[in-house]
Amino acid sequence: MKKILITLIAICLILTGCFSGQTGNEQVNVNDKEKKLATENENNLTLDKVTAALKTEGIEMFKEEPNNNWVLNNVNANRFSVSRPNVKEVYKEYISVYIFSSEAARKEGLNDFNHQKEKYDMQIPNIYEYKNVLILYWHHENADNSKNAKFNKQIEMAIQKMYA
Repeated sequence: MKKILITLIAICLILTGCFSGQTGNEQVNVNDKEKKLATENENNLTLDKVTAALKTEGIEMFKEEPNNNWVLNNVNANRFSVSRPNVKEVYKEYISVYIFSSEAARKEGLNDFNHQKEKYDMQIPNIYEYKNVLILYWHHENADNSKNAKFNKQIEMAIQKMYA
């Protein structure tokens, strides 16, 4: 009987120690958490905002079927072929736009891309990041001349305008 009593007291002490930091009276302000999430979501960009910014820079975008090989951090790309108005392109170039739920998710998506591309011998696209958006510009320039790709400046200008 004495062993059972000592065992029960020991269990009570252990359980008391496990829950000593919790009084049960702490208030969790759900509104603060909701406000933080709402602010983060308001700061996030949408596909419409990104495509509108690119179009204002004179890039015509035509929706293409996504390349399912490039799912980044569980997000599929919105893939577009790109051209200039009234110009017939011989070789298509593409823009893949990834809209992530947050900036942290976008960073994970880029890490995922860097990990996946190691498997392929491929032309590396120009990569643009802003807030929750990752844009991959698939062009025909070589790696040394990638800054001179046809739409590079326009994409950079579109991203700068999104800062405002």
